[in-house]
Amino acid sequence: MKASDLIALKLSKYTDFVFSGQGGSVVHICDSIYKREDIKLIPSQNEQGASLAADAYTRTSGKLGVVVTTSGPGTINALQGLACSYYDSIPALYFSGAPVLGALKKNKNLRQLGFQEMEMPEIVKSFTKYTARIIDVKKIYYEIEKCIFLARNGRPGPCLIDLPDDIQRMETSEEQQEIFEPDNSKLTLETDTLVKSIKMIKESKRPLFVIGNGVKISNVEKDLEKLLKKTGIPYAPTWAALDMFRTEDPQNIGTFGVYATRYGNFIIQNSDLLIVLGSRLNASLIGSNAKLFTPNAKKILVDIDPAELKEENGLKIDLKINCDVKDFIKSLNNKEFKWEPNQSWFDKIKDLKSKYPIVKEEYFNQKNTVNPYVFFDTLSNYTQDNDIIIPDASANLVWTYQAYKVTKKQKIFTSLNHSPMGYSVAAAIGASLGAKNNNIIAIIGDGSMQMNIQELENIKSLKLPIKVFLINNKGYGMIKQTIDTWLDGNYVGCDGTSGLSLPDFQKVTRSYGIECVEINNNNDLKEKIEFTLNYKGPILCDVKLDPREKIIPKVKAGSPIHKMLPELDEKEINSNMIKT
Repeated sequence: MKASDLIALKLSKYTDFVFSGQGGSVVHICDSIYKREDIKLIPSQNEQGASLAADAYTRTSGKLGVVVTTSGPGTINALQGLACSYYDSIPALYFSGAPVLGALKKNKNLRQLGFQEMEMPEIVKSFTKYTARIIDVKKIYYEIEKCIFLARNGRPGPCLIDLPDDIQRMETSEEQQEIFEPDNSKLTLETDTLVKSIKMIKESKRPLFVIGNGVKISNVEKDLEKLLKKTGIPYAPTWAALDMFRTEDPQNIGTFGVYATRYGNFIIQNSDLLIVLGSRLNASLIGSNAKLFTPNAKKILVDIDPAELKEENGLKIDLKINCDVKDFIKSLNNKEFKWEPNQSWFDKIKDLKSKYPIVKEEYFNQKNTVNPYVFFDTLSNYTQDNDIIIPDASANLVWTYQAYKVTKKQKIFTSLNHSPMGYSVAAAIGASLGAKNNNIIAIIGDGSMQMNIQELENIKSLKLPIKVFLINNKGYGMIKQTIDTWLDGNYVGCDGTSGLSLPDFQKVTRSYGIECVEINNNNDLKEKIEFTLNYKGPILCDVKLDPREKIIPKVKAGSPIHKMLPELDEKEINSNMIKT
């Protein structure tokens, strides 16, 4: 059979959809996929949209996100989603079209030989787990199987195959294909390391589990729930794990970090032991000065990636454990040990959570515009079980993770580490295809909306009932806040007065054939949110904010995370810190 038909057959075993662009160097593979009934090609308006949709498709369906893009500019457009998947450890498989074998340069000093030729494997090797160019038609199965194995095993991530045009149309067969033999060796958890961990836990007075993305990746939620119940130890979810836990759970101390909760930051700064499960503790969690993060706490770090144990973030780790977090959690569950509950620790947690609520009463009294904290608090009251909520980048992302109350079984995700503007609307397409029976809610800022607004056409044409909440503060609110902090409000390129022009989004959205509704103030919230969520087709809800709205609280660079803006006086800060 034709090689492209063989590729389409292989892909049909791993996914239901292939997200694509179109172009001269991928017409054969797109044709082969299009002809099959067991797999569907989803063309994007821009290859960036295809890549973001594939990333979200994997997160919602568990199946493999596959992207096909033409050589040169097509694949360059798709690098945004490739980076999202790499930095958030999401498996994916990309096919980058390439010119015919005879038009591929052999002299590295030659800029280009074939039309739209680019050294794609060289370009993407720093943010893929593996990349290869197929120059032998008999290696197609080998490279696909290798990519899928590497994408899913160990610390997951995307792989890319560079596929010359003439390879796609060569004749081959399954019998001719070379087979990949995977290395199934696994990391082992040493017994003495486990014993040391248990000893540190038993000796601790104020321990905390820090729950990271590695727990989700390992599919070990039930075992973690068992461990938390067994030990009674409080925990701090990172943003990636926020939707695993009820906000009001007494063991849940809340999120922590530069853009988080004041009470969560006070609590974690008072701990004496952190058991970090699958989190790399980046600067957005610990602040820009690692020495000021939990200075009185010992730290156990469990991570499948040995590179994360090298302390490049400047944080000293007392016990480094290189293993699958699943094995560590299961092993703790299988050991007979007990942490002696410390009531004063629980009392401190309860006191701090009650003293520093994120959503303050005075926010509800705001008259002329919508308060973002009230909006997200209210939105969480009207969403349902199994809803999928996808915030975007910048301020709307922070407000979501600060103020949205998790009370139901829902999925909340975005591209947390690469965090491109324009993620959520394109990602909502993949999420909707990956979870057809779930409500998909995309949340995006007006500044981000322009990045992938063209994907509204795909939402309309595919008849996907996606709900888009546009958080409209007439510019780049988070950038303005940063400029206020560092440059005395000398705005550049971030709102209408400083050179940034934005359209009437309701007019644009209606031109795509999608319904719109508007929320002007807090009094409109309940009615308009309920209307939007219950609308039968796709709809955009334009949420009008005061352009001066800020993220409150947040940490200024260089400060310890318990000293957040707006600043508290030193006496109050000290009263919240446990003397050791």
